[in-house]
Amino acid sequence: MAPEPEVSDQERVAAVLESVRAGVRQRVSELTTVGGVAEEGRRRLLELRSREYVREPTPVSPRPLLGRVLVWGRKAFFQLFLKWFERPVWEQQNRYNQAATELLQDLVERQERAERELAELRAQAGQPRAAAPPPRGG
Repeated sequence: MAPEPEVSDQERVAAVLESVRAGVRQRVSELTTVGGVAEEGRRRLLELRSREYVREPTPVSPRPLLGRVLVWGRKAFFQLFLKWFERPVWEQQNRYNQAATELLQDLVERQERAERELAELRAQAGQPRAAAPPPRGG
């Protein structure tokens, strides 16, 4: 393996900050598209989608002198021994998470559609709308 080029601490911090800022921008834009108390299910689905993928852990070490050696050793150990075992498991878990999230998304959309149809039918029948049930704790 070729040695990785040295990256200064400032460059790493800048990259991490940019990643965090991008995540915050994405989260804010997702939340602005969802509004109202009736959209609690949608907000929870967005949160679920943001945690849908299992990612490989990033090795870090708090030790200033041995840290680089320890991180390199952990990366090498993972690449040599664990990658072939763990990646298929992560991929399987990610596929399951995606399927579960899509199913929940479909259920929320069906519930919203049924509530709209019920409201239309009540309006056609001239019945007053019943009070909405209180939101479930979560």
